[in-house]
Amino acid sequence: MIYFDSTATTKPQTEVLESYKVVNEKYWYNPSGMYKTSVFSKNLIDKASSNIFEELQVTNKKIYYTSGATEANNLAILGICMSYVKQDKHIITTYIEHPSVYNVFKKLEKLGFNVTYLKCDNGIVNLDELKNALTKDTILVSIMWVNNIIGSINPIKEIIEIVKDNSHAKLHIDAVQGLTKLKPNFSFNEVDLLTFTFHKIEGLKGLGALICDKKINLTPIIYGGHQQEEIRPGTLDPSLIVANAKALRIANSHLDIHLEYVRKLYNYLENELKKIPNIDINKTDAEYSPYLMSISFKNIKGETVMHALEQSNIYVGVGSACNEKNKTIERAVYAITKDETRAINMIRISISYHNTKEEIDYLIEKIKELGN
Repeated sequence: MIYFDSTATTKPQTEVLESYKVVNEKYWYNPSGMYKTSVFSKNLIDKASSNIFEELQVTNKKIYYTSGATEANNLAILGICMSYVKQDKHIITTYIEHPSVYNVFKKLEKLGFNVTYLKCDNGIVNLDELKNALTKDTILVSIMWVNNIIGSINPIKEIIEIVKDNSHAKLHIDAVQGLTKLKPNFSFNEVDLLTFTFHKIEGLKGLGALICDKKINLTPIIYGGHQQEEIRPGTLDPSLIVANAKALRIANSHLDIHLEYVRKLYNYLENELKKIPNIDINKTDAEYSPYLMSISFKNIKGETVMHALEQSNIYVGVGSACNEKNKTIERAVYAITKDETRAINMIRISISYHNTKEEIDYLIEKIKELGN
C-alpha cells in the first residue's frame, strides 16, 4: 500500500504503542481514585502533561484532554461562547475552517451570535479584513494555523498581534495540521486557546487536547463528574496520555529533518504535476505546508479519482475525513478558485517522511493516465 493520506491519520510509532502497553498493563487504575495505585496513575498523567507543556514551550497554561480535535475545537469555542448566549456578542472565524470549527459557528449563528466569516480568497486570512471585523463586542476569534484541505499557512504571528491590539477577544488556534510539522514563527504561549490531536503525529487515536490560559474560565459542554475541573468530565486513560506525550516528543525532535525531506518531495511532485494539462493545483501565492497538496481534475470527480488510484494500491483523500461520507463542495478550494467543478473534482495528496521519490513517481504515472 502506498499511503498519501497522512493528513487524515497516521500509523502510530512503535515506541508509542509499547509505552501504551506497558502503562496499561501496570497502571490501568482509575486516576480519579483515592488509593495509592490511582494516585500514581494520576501522577503519570500530570508528568505527561508537564512534558507536553515543555515540548510546546508554554507556561501558565492548563490542559484539557478530549476524545480528539473535534471535541477540543468544540470545547474551545462553545466553552467561551455559551456563557454569552442572548447577549448579542460577536465572533469571528474563516470560511475555510475545518468542519469541527465551521459547523460550530453555524450553530452559534442560529443561537443569535453575530458571526463574521473571513473570506480567505487568497487561502489565508486578509489581515485588514480581520482588523476591520473586530469590535468591542467580539469575544472570540477562531482561525486554523494550516488549512487541512489546501495546506495554506495563516500568518498567526500577525493575527495574534491584531487581535490583542484591537480587541479583548480570546484567540483560538486549531493547530492540528501544523503541530510538529512546521516551525512556528509565533509562540504557543501567546495563544489563548490551542487545540490539536495526537493521531495526526503518529500517536494513538482517541485523544485530543485543548491548552488554554489558566485565567480562562470555560463553560463545560459535557456534564458529569469532577474530573478535569468539571470542564471535561470522564475517566482519563493514563496509558493513552503517557503514550501520546511520547508521540509529541518524538515528532517534535524530528521536525527539522522531516520538514526538509518532505519539502523536496513536495517540490518535485508540484513541478511534475504542472506538466499535466488536465490537472490544476489548488494554490495561490500564499505560503503552503509541504505536507499536503490539493489538485483538481478538469473532467473527473475527486471521488472517482480516489477509487481509481485505490485500484493501483495508492491511497489519497478527497477532503476532510470528517466530511468524506457526506461529500460537499470543499470550501477552501472554492474560496481560492470560485470554481465549483474544481471544488468537487479535487483530491488531497498528503506527503510524509515515510514516502519515497519512487512512490511519488508511481503516483504521477497513475495521475497522468487518469488525466489524459
